[in-house]
Amino acid sequence: MRWGGRRVARLRAQVVAVYGTRCVHCGELIDLTVPSTSPMGLSVEHLQPRSQGGTDDITNLRPSHLHCNTARQARPIGAIRRAEGRPDWATRPGRAG
Repeated sequence: MRWGGRRVARLRAQVVAVYGTRCVHCGELIDLTVPSTSPMGLSVEHLQPRSQGGTDDITNLRPSHLHCNTARQARPIGAIRRAEGRPDWATRPGRAG
């Protein structure tokens, strides 16, 4: 399945509507005025990476900074936060921004 274009724009809007604008990794708010190609721009994070069988279903998606998403690569969702000794926002309630 292709990942890009209008489909991604629609998924970004859905992810923000459902989960808010707080990055699933660092917990900071994502500024939606920043271009999505910027390191601090909005990126759609797959909790289970597509390369490992994850889907584009809204339950598998969360908002993320592009930099945070890229740094994670295909590691488990909490790997970055746990390595830094910080809470894993993906599993905490009330994470919407």
